[in-house]
Amino acid sequence: QTGQQLLIGAYQALERQVGQGTVKMYTRHEMLDVVVINGQARGIVVRDLVTGEISSHAAHAVVLGTGGYGNVFYLSTNAKGSNVTAAYRAYKRGAGFANPCFTQIHPTCIPVSGDYQSKLTLMSESLRNDGRVWVPLAHGDTRAPADIPEAERDYYLERKYPSFGNLAPRDIASRAAKEACDDGRGVGPGGRGVYLDFAAAIARLGEAKIRERYGNLFDMYAQITGENPYRTPMRIYPAVHYTMGGLWVDYNLMSTLPGLHVIGEANFSDHGANRLGASALMQGLADGYFVLPYTIGNYLAGAKLEAVDSSHPAFREAESEVRARQDRLMGIGGSRSADSFH
Repeated sequence: QTGQQLLIGAYQALERQVGQGTVKMYTRHEMLDVVVINGQARGIVVRDLVTGEISSHAAHAVVLGTGGYGNVFYLSTNAKGSNVTAAYRAYKRGAGFANPCFTQIHPTCIPVSGDYQSKLTLMSESLRNDGRVWVPLAHGDTRAPADIPEAERDYYLERKYPSFGNLAPRDIASRAAKEACDDGRGVGPGGRGVYLDFAAAIARLGEAKIRERYGNLFDMYAQITGENPYRTPMRIYPAVHYTMGGLWVDYNLMSTLPGLHVIGEANFSDHGANRLGASALMQGLADGYFVLPYTIGNYLAGAKLEAVDSSHPAFREAESEVRARQDRLMGIGGSRSADSFH
């Protein structure tokens, strides 16, 4: 879980700057619009998610690092805050959007377990180093995995892709899992799952070695599902995990809207149609450390920016538009929740 450790490190660095007074953090706020003055991004309009208050912040330039748009699929592995509102509002203000069809479906997620969950949990791809993926050969086989003999199991990745086996690329593994479930051989509630089995690895290496390698992941799985993955196979199923598309940026990480810079998963760069494992970490380091600290300075040095603050008429106009949108939505008076349309 390299990403988790880097995230902790990034949070520590940010909080240190907050403590030193060089950064002011606004928690529980959502960006609802970009303020454009003379064709340049000069600030944002936000809403306090606790009080509902709408306010503005003026700046010389704007940087969006708001994540991808995977939650348009409703259930994904993404944080609920990554809801594409910021990127979409930037798009509506003139920032180009590139490759929105490029969405990565991760093969190793805990399946949906009920009607009331808000997101899915990602299990590390590293598990496929030792786990074997299989489904019953027979359609509609509801026996417990321990009761299904080896001869009645389909290790479909090993069968279809002998050169790669269980380490087949993500898109291939995800597609194969969905095909098996669509064929009526899925396991678990609703038949939306396949087994990730560590019995052979435990027999070969011992439980202690598997615990050393994956103990935190096994513990997390047990806490979520109530099942012991050391004794019974994990159930996994593909889920939306990463979006390679996003706001278009140039080599300076600036969008087609001057002054609006976009970093990380919020932009479209680096990954093509199918992100490779861990390369998002590379992008986070490249965008945030090697590129933007230099290119945004170059932009500011050459930009002719008039002095503005949040009292500028453009901010008042943007706030009025945001309030009108919110009032329109809140005044619909419908009988269905937004989630129900998914």
